[in-house]
Amino acid sequence: MAPNIIGTLIIGAGPSGLCAAKTFLQCDPDADILIIDANKTLGGVWSHERLYPTLKTNNIFSTVDFSDFPMDPARFSIHPGQHVTGEAMHAYIQAYADHFDLTHRVRFNTRVKEIRKSEQGQGDGGWNVEIEGGETLQCRKLVVATGVQTSPHMPELEGVEDFRAPFIHSADLGKQTEELMNNPAIKTIGVIGGSKSAYDAVYLAVSTGHGVEWFIRKSGRGPVWVLPSHTLMGPFKALRERLLTRRLVSLMSPWTFPDYSGFGWLRHFLHFSWLGKKVAQKFWGKLRAGSLRDGRYHDDKKFEALEPEQNPFWYGTASGILNYGEDILKYVSEGRVRIHRADISHLTDHAVHVQEGGKERVLPVDTLVACTGYSAKPALTFLPPSLHSDLGVPSTSFSKSQSAFWSELDNRADLIIGSKFPRLLLGPFQSPSSNTPKPFHLGASSDAETPYTPWRLYRGTAPPGLTAAGDRSLVFISMFSGVANTVRLEMQCLWALAYFNDELPMLSKDMEENRVFLETALFQRFVQHRAPYGHGRSYPDLAVDQVPFWDLLLHDLGLETRRKGGWRELLEPYTHQDYAGLVDEWLSKRR
Repeated sequence: MAPNIIGTLIIGAGPSGLCAAKTFLQCDPDADILIIDANKTLGGVWSHERLYPTLKTNNIFSTVDFSDFPMDPARFSIHPGQHVTGEAMHAYIQAYADHFDLTHRVRFNTRVKEIRKSEQGQGDGGWNVEIEGGETLQCRKLVVATGVQTSPHMPELEGVEDFRAPFIHSADLGKQTEELMNNPAIKTIGVIGGSKSAYDAVYLAVSTGHGVEWFIRKSGRGPVWVLPSHTLMGPFKALRERLLTRRLVSLMSPWTFPDYSGFGWLRHFLHFSWLGKKVAQKFWGKLRAGSLRDGRYHDDKKFEALEPEQNPFWYGTASGILNYGEDILKYVSEGRVRIHRADISHLTDHAVHVQEGGKERVLPVDTLVACTGYSAKPALTFLPPSLHSDLGVPSTSFSKSQSAFWSELDNRADLIIGSKFPRLLLGPFQSPSSNTPKPFHLGASSDAETPYTPWRLYRGTAPPGLTAAGDRSLVFISMFSGVANTVRLEMQCLWALAYFNDELPMLSKDMEENRVFLETALFQRFVQHRAPYGHGRSYPDLAVDQVPFWDLLLHDLGLETRRKGGWRELLEPYTHQDYAGLVDEWLSKRR
């Protein structure tokens, strides 16, 4: 008996998958859509099982809403000026799903085993998705909305089998908070990593009365920028996350793709004239100085180990906000949190050994929490592996010819980037005035990334090989890192719908096949060069550059990019409210 064919299957019931379903149904209320998720609850990274009491978003209230579903402060127990808690975020996502009648379309506890392309003549050439337990779901259109924080990376430490104490990843803190934080036998907690999740784990531990030994690798990228939510701009206090969505700020950053802001002349001045370059360099110098001031890295000798190595320019979204109820640096100053900028040599029974100050130190801990990010390995298995190159998914299975194909495209992309912005190819370690400039090595920087290829998706969404071949059956949503994620999500989901319906004019049937591949490589190499201290090696990581990316998607859709007018275009931050009604706008234009 042939399996039932689902019109559109969405894998992932977090914000990305729900937004995709809502967008598709808004355009076609009768659409046949099923959402599946391996978790027991909605929310993805904000699912109930991943929450713990002190977890909050980096976002202030009213900056994380979807444009058509405002976050009501009374309903979600949040107030203006406050950071949205994990509990409020989960409740908001659940309410969003209920409001748009999506919840009944979700199947929980449904884990995908593997995905294969349907054979010719079977259905209309969609996808077969095999579920653990033996069931196969067949769909015409497939949306992968699992995101990139799905496969926790555990560091390989010598002696881990002798440690004889709990050793978990930060992704499991929600499941094990009660067991670990309320255990009277656990006095000291070790935390590994310099990311924002490490700050969160440290704060959880110290706020529950534990001592903390905090380990940040000497040989790694070091700590990220974690700063207060507001900063000074002259005499004015500005919300940091909305500083990144002002056009004037985005113009200070290089952008390899076409500029649809209407201020291309200003971008050209800032990056291709002697005076403009001085202005842009001054801006980034001021940003670093302000970040050092706001982060208080030099206020106490004990804080210096938390100072990032490079200008914020190079970090993409590998940063965070001090969104805690108390000052975390106070605990460092008091000695309740002890920071070790050193490599761990090995573990023994309830102890971590580090090389520090030229000698070995043995530090007793009762639990170890690894805040070491996520593996580059994709959450889903596409078969056969020979498809990976055309799909653009991270892989270790490229053939020699596939590797050579992408290597040539990467070289061409680097030539394009280098001809416009040679500073990006030099990277963060070398002055542009160096007498012997050498390209910055952009190889994998951790064993979490090695040896997988990066995500290579057209516009960060579509499989390049299928796109070039005219196959519109698969998209990936949120293989991405941004700051204003709900804005990007709404645009990306609408772009995906237009892609499925073959309604993107620039993807005409007579387009050059190679243009899709080259633009895909150019985007991937740009984000890799732009955020080497962020996630650019593995997937798109856009912070200051998110507004020109939004412009690119809107231009593809034939929608207006300048949505404010006058001086407000340059100086006011773009928010979700500026893009309210985007789907109706597209439908009206479509009609």
